Amino acid sequence: MIREYVADLAAQMRMQLSRVSLVEGRKVGCLDMHLLNLVADGHLVSTLVYQTELDELQNGFPCPRLEMKIRSALSRLQMLLEP
Repeated sequence: MIREYVADLAAQMRMQLSRVSLVEGRKVGCLDMHLLNLVADGHLVSTLVYQTELDELQNGFPCPRLEMKIRSALSRLQMLLEP
């Protein structure tokens, strides 16, 4: 679900991502957070997302905080892609 959501936001910003991955927080010692990685043209940006944000998205509820985090990460990635 998160991958489709990120791809939709990227498309709205006229970006094409080559990879979107979610690293479970338990692997890095956080029980309620995950690392969201976004890759385009060999550039990587990451942002932390809470499990509750992912749950809200999964249940169809709007989550402005999650959208803001993803748009911020996409903006950072966009800056890296500019010549």
